[in-house]
Amino acid sequence: MTDRDALAQGRHARVQAAMARRGVGALLLATPHLAAFASGARRVQVAGSGGALPSVVIVAGAPSAVVFTADPDGPPAWMPRAAVEPLAWDRERVLRRLAELVEPAPGKIACDVFSPALRQAIGRPLVDAGPLLAEAAAPRTAGEVAAVQISLRAARSALRAACRAAVPGASVAALVAAFAAGMARAGAGFPLGEGLAWRTGPRFVRLPARARLAAGDAVALELGLYLGGHAGVAGDTVVVGGGDLGAARRAWFSALCAVAKRCRPGATATDLRAAAIAAGARQEGLLAHGLGVGIESPFVDLDDEAPDPISPGTVLVLAPVVNAFRATRALVVTEGSPRWLEGAP
Repeated sequence: MTDRDALAQGRHARVQAAMARRGVGALLLATPHLAAFASGARRVQVAGSGGALPSVVIVAGAPSAVVFTADPDGPPAWMPRAAVEPLAWDRERVLRRLAELVEPAPGKIACDVFSPALRQAIGRPLVDAGPLLAEAAAPRTAGEVAAVQISLRAARSALRAACRAAVPGASVAALVAAFAAGMARAGAGFPLGEGLAWRTGPRFVRLPARARLAAGDAVALELGLYLGGHAGVAGDTVVVGGGDLGAARRAWFSALCAVAKRCRPGATATDLRAAAIAAGARQEGLLAHGLGVGIESPFVDLDDEAPDPISPGTVLVLAPVVNAFRATRALVVTEGSPRWLEGAP
């Protein structure tokens, strides 16, 4: 068994324990990173579903999830072959099979999508799977944190390649291509979404892939990848053709540390927002978010008021914006002071 398999089996056991505590008999998941977290399978998706149909089913007490995939390398090695369901373009056929899988399960059916067709096919009330999965995800093991740290390191290295490609006349697509090349060198299989690029200033302007960069443009980038089943993300700001961002970077670092100091057990997203505002920070994208097998909760937005708790074992990516400078740095929340998972960019 590989370390990746051991981590996945541990997560499956945590999901099963959370289901038992909450009286949930079956769990249906369509969101890619939630499906990957709970099942250990990667890049599974129901053909033609558009994300509206679950690709993973977990029944209470089952030794593994059931996954819908056409990728023979997608399910983990420890998953029984009988637990792998073929993809089907016939939506009604998939709905019938989902109903068959959960029909014997006692208790509640938890799900992360609530389409009318799915509700009708299951024929039982569906409850939100979010709180259950947040409970299962919160206690990150040392092995999981180490795996995320490896992905962060790979993402940061690939981002440096993208920043070096920021020369006058280059397109945003060329920077993304440079990141992809660095990603391949690290052995990463997939990008973490399409990435983000802004021209900075009093207003941040989102740049499309075809946009050309001019000398002196300050460009903020955020790009990510998957490596070994875990996500890594990195962000930084660069001046096209070279330029001094030292003062802005120092102001950003001061705000970063102010927010990081609040990342302790018992704190909430409200505390992080207050620290950022007091430090003169604003945001483009999120101020902070969790990281694991994907971009995860908590999602900290300055315009939101949700008091999401900050729990030990949570990996957080902080991304304040100060003086038109944006960068990311990740830490893990511990029982005491937070621990940085990477150096300052």
